[in-house]
Amino acid sequence: MSGSNSVRSVIRIVMNLLIVVAVIDTARIVVQFFGTLATQSWGEALIRITDLTVIPFGVELMKTPYGGIFDVDAGLTVAVLLLIEWALSYAKGRV
Repeated sequence: MSGSNSVRSVIRIVMNLLIVVAVIDTARIVVQFFGTLATQSWGEALIRITDLTVIPFGVELMKTPYGGIFDVDAGLTVAVLLLIEWALSYAKGRV
């Protein structure tokens, strides 16, 4: 019983980390979408930090009418992270 609880705890921690990274990557998408936000010092710092978490799928960036770009790789990364989180929630229920 104790082993099952520790496995669930580890899965829950990983799930929470995935959600935090997905939220931060979503913030990156918003900051880059509006170009003026990306030029702020905090926007540049956010983009620099999230460069470590975005999976490079190799999709071209799309320009937005707001002077920014839409980072498709970041959007796909969010989708992958949430899909993994969903799979882990299923696995947690099976443990």
